Amino acid sequence: MADTKQETPRVIHLGQITDEIIVGWAERFEKRDDGYYCKKCGSRVTQTTCHVSIHLKIFEPACAGPGEVERINYPFCPKCDGDIDHVTACYHVELMADTEFRVEPHGILPSRQMIQFWRGGQFVAGIYPHQDGIRVVSKYMTGVSEEAGLPPAAVIFLGKEPVGEG
Repeated sequence: MADTKQETPRVIHLGQITDEIIVGWAERFEKRDDGYYCKKCGSRVTQTTCHVSIHLKIFEPACAGPGEVERINYPFCPKCDGDIDHVTACYHVELMADTEFRVEPHGILPSRQMIQFWRGGQFVAGIYPHQDGIRVVSKYMTGVSEEAGLPPAAVIFLGKEPVGEG
């Protein structure tokens, strides 16, 4: 039986864990009528949760951060992998360096203002008034995520390259 004490790996990006699970899933497990089974030993596959702690690169080599944890389903074979209670990993994020917000007059609504987000001296996103709230516009936008909590929040993901371009 495998050792169930696992060292916390540092991952390059959050998708790395999911990618490894998907690739490993196809190689290690097969679907039968009543579930998934290990190709090596024939045991029924079970799953646990992989807890990925989010840390800040400015504190490296230490693992310290805001206390956020992503949870990812993690399949395993109890016979080949051992009885795993939990799996952990950490992901180190870089605070957005060389960024700034600028408040500018709104071009179409002269009595209103807009907020511009700049990164590395380049305009990346604009936040404008909208009849139902605010509107965020960016050719760098790669996704939006809602964060539960009080107060609720939305995270706008901005890539390094314009979407649809190189």
